[in-house]
Amino acid sequence: MVVDSVYTYKKLNRSLDFAQLTFGGDVLCLTGGQMTQQGITQTFGAGAMPRLTIGGLHFWGHADFYVSFPLGIQIQPKPGFAEKFRNQESVETGMKIYPMAMRPGRISPYVGISFQPFRFGYQLSGENSPKGYAHYERFISPVMAGITYTSKKYLFTAGLRYNWHRKFDYYQRAAEQAQVRINPFNFSIGILRYLDSDKGNGTPKGVNQHNIMLYLLKKENKLSAWYWGIGPSAALQLSKSTFIQQQYPYLGNDMLNSFLMPDLTFGRYFSGPDLNVGLTARSMWFKTGAFDTRLNMHRSTVALEAYKFLFDYHGFVPFVGPMLSMEYLSLKTNGSLTKSAVKPAIGLVFGWDIRVTRTGTNLLRTNLRYTPGLHLDVEGEQLMFNHLEFNFIQYVHFIGRAKVYKRHAK
Repeated sequence: MVVDSVYTYKKLNRSLDFAQLTFGGDVLCLTGGQMTQQGITQTFGAGAMPRLTIGGLHFWGHADFYVSFPLGIQIQPKPGFAEKFRNQESVETGMKIYPMAMRPGRISPYVGISFQPFRFGYQLSGENSPKGYAHYERFISPVMAGITYTSKKYLFTAGLRYNWHRKFDYYQRAAEQAQVRINPFNFSIGILRYLDSDKGNGTPKGVNQHNIMLYLLKKENKLSAWYWGIGPSAALQLSKSTFIQQQYPYLGNDMLNSFLMPDLTFGRYFSGPDLNVGLTARSMWFKTGAFDTRLNMHRSTVALEAYKFLFDYHGFVPFVGPMLSMEYLSLKTNGSLTKSAVKPAIGLVFGWDIRVTRTGTNLLRTNLRYTPGLHLDVEGEQLMFNHLEFNFIQYVHFIGRAKVYKRHAK
């Protein structure tokens, strides 16, 4: 058979070197702060929290995109004024830029920025509220700087971060606020394993195999294919709910985020126009409570998505498109259903694939979704569900391609 040389040794190796998967962990150290109420100032100490980190090196070692998930363990001394205490950051999405690319045996400095929810709260000593204490939560975007040492298999990193969003008022009782100031600097140390599972494809034999695979997919009309995908996702609230601010002001500073929900997809990839059309399903739960109030919110969505891949930059393939969904929204107050509704919504989906060639049986995808204005009307006010959904790593499998390769294997 005659096979076109669509993939060359130089082109494929350049793409394979573009991105590498990373996984590992770090310890984030927060440096404490102080609380002032009625002219009396009291301090709270530093804390440390271990985190799981998943990410990817891009642009040939010049950039690191990552997500860090707290493991639910925090070493935090309890201050004298509090019966219970929380000062923590949640799921962090970040980017580090390395002017000097990471390479084995090299120490590379970096600068960067991250994006995550910050949460703070305490219960005063000697007091016990039936629904717990209030939480203050907001998005923060600290800037960072540090160094990374690269070995043959691992990245060793130490970094310092600066957070300028550090002053706020906090409801320590339902009708009493205190002024809180968080120390702006914190730091982290971590270790990551990096790997490139596709590197063997860059050999002369691997290049030839990919050209043959492309020929077979074209011959059997399998470049366009059905696919399914699954991965963890997070939903981050983007605006305040007027219903909560009006009815329960001491709950108005809780951002109501949902973490690690399953993100499922099934659809069709069309090779000619290079686009996807598919269905996605997600279900999200949110809760907040303090003093004598507990609110539980639920959002389930099924959406039809159509998005176009924009370009292919050495295997980094961004996409964007519209999303039409059917949403189930509900609110429970202290265990009783307050309001529910089923309603349509229009949103935006965007992200990128790591697609070194078009011959793969699977790939990794990053999805972000935004549904502007989505809300539930409650007592003349709005309970917001306009989340930014962030599905950092989704495993996508193309149905039928493996059978084509198996049938023609010698």
